[in-house]
Amino acid sequence: MFIASESLLALIQSRRTCYQFDSQVELKADALQLCLEAARWAPNHKLTQPWRYWVLGPNTQSQLAEIYADNRARKKASDECNYDCLYQKAIAKFQRIPQVILVGQVLNPDPVIQKEDYAACACAIQNLQLMAWNLQIGVQWSTGPILQDHRTHALLNSDPSQIELIGALYIGPISAQDQKNLNSNARRKPLEEIVTYLS
Repeated sequence: MFIASESLLALIQSRRTCYQFDSQVELKADALQLCLEAARWAPNHKLTQPWRYWVLGPNTQSQLAEIYADNRARKKASDECNYDCLYQKAIAKFQRIPQVILVGQVLNPDPVIQKEDYAACACAIQNLQLMAWNLQIGVQWSTGPILQDHRTHALLNSDPSQIELIGALYIGPISAQDQKNLNSNARRKPLEEIVTYLS
């Protein structure tokens, strides 16, 4: 089965990062499964399949919210009172995210393969984002400090010497109106500025 080239290009061109989600619309498990299935089929050199995913349930998301809030508040706070205020706001913000998926890369000891594997993981995340967008689901790929926090690895029971966390995907439904607004801010350099044709 092939998708019309124009339709596929339109999907790629329309995709945007989403920072707010429609809390009135349910994020269905089968839609999330389709996104993960799309990610699984990303190109990866020598079929290393270096990606690992953690789909957070409410309990784990609440625990990660505390790590997120602590990092955010410590970065921005100037005094103890300010810390508490920022911490509570960050907790509330993180808990409003409908779904969080953490993405890890299995670390190959060979630095060349490790670099190839990171590229494969990025392709997998893009596949996930495109499938999500096609289903009117928004995604934000965050590389914030929770990924380097030892408490996050402890929460996932993962070994940071074996797996590097490379993304926190914040996922949720987007409304048709939000999609129109997001589509309006497209900015890319023209092909003439980025492509060189050689004889």
